[in-house]
Amino acid sequence: MRIVLLFLVFLSITHAEEKTKVLLVGDSTTIGGTPRKLNPDAPQLEGMIEILAKAQGLPPLEVINTGVGGETAKRLLGSKNYQQKIKPLTDLDYIIVRLGINDWFRYEDFPKDFPIFMKSLLADLRKDHPKAKIILATICSFMPHEDCLQVNALIKELATAEKLPLLDIYTPYHQYLTDNGPNSLNVRRIPLRLIPEPYHDFLKPHTSFQKGWNGKPDENMVRLDHTTLDPIFGHIEGWYGDRHPNTEGYHLIARETVKFLKVIITK
Repeated sequence: MRIVLLFLVFLSITHAEEKTKVLLVGDSTTIGGTPRKLNPDAPQLEGMIEILAKAQGLPPLEVINTGVGGETAKRLLGSKNYQQKIKPLTDLDYIIVRLGINDWFRYEDFPKDFPIFMKSLLADLRKDHPKAKIILATICSFMPHEDCLQVNALIKELATAEKLPLLDIYTPYHQYLTDNGPNSLNVRRIPLRLIPEPYHDFLKPHTSFQKGWNGKPDENMVRLDHTTLDPIFGHIEGWYGDRHPNTEGYHLIARETVKFLKVIITK
């Protein structure tokens, strides 16, 4: 009898420790949060999803974030990131794919090329993770509204053609921007040299050296994931130029992701 009870306790503990595994696949808007070198304790997208899921009474989640800056469906196919960080994962329950921003900028014929590369990526994910439920997500507001609508229209068509559920991030994201201002959900990132020198010491906690990309110089950059310094520096040209989500933006993405997962997991 004692052995049976111990076995039942073991099964109970094992079951309690099981987590629903969610994989995030995407670009720099998926990476999710303030860079660790600026703030090691800053909230990241995967952590916020886990926290909000727990608050919503969902089973414990383990969210794995494989977002990479500049990622496209074409570049991800057979890449080191895919081979080392995505393919070897085991026991995935859900895979959320959110791509399209960099594809929009880099493909010569986006309407033709994007579905082709996305279908190839989905085929690889199905082959490598046959038990996982794949979810396509619309992009957040990054380019002008009309451009985002074109990208998301193709994502929706792809979800229908591939018979995949669609997580619509864009609609609530764009609505928040409409209600709270066009720059309410994006980071502030600007070269330190554009800020008047007397403020440089004040901005040290938000300043780090950044290697240049796309022809940009290596230089010290100021980055803030909030809007509190807009009254002081908002008049400087380029202050609002970076469209990556800030902390509020990632919290909104996390909220919408959990709302979507709650419906699926509850079913």
